[in-house]
Amino acid sequence: MKKINRKVFLSAGIIILFASCQKTISPSPAADNELLSTAKKIVSPETATARQGAVEYNTFYGPAVQMGEGHARSWANISHDDKMLAVGIEMTSGALVGLPEDPEDFAASTFVLPLHQKTKALTAFDHIVINWNIHGHEPDHVFDITHFDFHFYKISLADRLAIPPYEIAPAMFDADPPVAYLPSLYLHIPGGVPQMGAHWIDLLAPEVTGGVFTHTFIYGSYNGHVTFLEPMATLATFESGNTIHQDFRQPQSFSPTGKYYPSRYNIWKDNSNDNHYLSLDQMVWR
Repeated sequence: MKKINRKVFLSAGIIILFASCQKTISPSPAADNELLSTAKKIVSPETATARQGAVEYNTFYGPAVQMGEGHARSWANISHDDKMLAVGIEMTSGALVGLPEDPEDFAASTFVLPLHQKTKALTAFDHIVINWNIHGHEPDHVFDITHFDFHFYKISLADRLAIPPYEIAPAMFDADPPVAYLPSLYLHIPGGVPQMGAHWIDLLAPEVTGGVFTHTFIYGSYNGHVTFLEPMATLATFESGNTIHQDFRQPQSFSPTGKYYPSRYNIWKDNSNDNHYLSLDQMVWR
């Protein structure tokens, strides 16, 4: 989620696409050796003793993408009988440093993570975008803290890049999905962001009810459809190394159906390799 009037970046989809493609590289042996293996499994903090303890699964990775002084990539844990257990992001410790300091350098602050084909087949998600916000963004006094936005998009890359500035197609941004497709007490923020869509914030979240933003969960829409799910978390939250498990409220209806949808997000650090993780899990077949 970002400021609404960012016309230079927001109307230049081809620039973002070019920059994003440039970032999609394989890590070299000299950097981020912990990302070289695609055979290892991602293990959440509670895997060994709780939810996945008796489940045999494999981890499927997307390609590594350069981010800051490190790398990031998507991953998914899928059971041997093809049940989606979790989908998420792996970031090396270097990915949290050396990030752009110019708040207007939107292309450099955008990191597109492709998903493995098995992930796309089992979930509604097409790709993930990490947006780095060095000074946060609107609304002021709510999200104006250094943080990351993690957009799990349900639309294709081409369709996302085709979303114009709000002023060009206000009716598309203002067209709300039917009420059953969003949880109750989520508020549509006026306006919208090109190459993203409209954003819906949780009126029950701590940062909206007098607390301070550390991590939260929002929804996004465009042209009457829910188009993304978005956990957000501050840089300080990742730097703390704390483990977070947070359920988020669910809508009554889902589109498309016949897919796995998450009901919780998680943040943790693996001290054995210093990598940071964000995941969506507690998947339900809808």
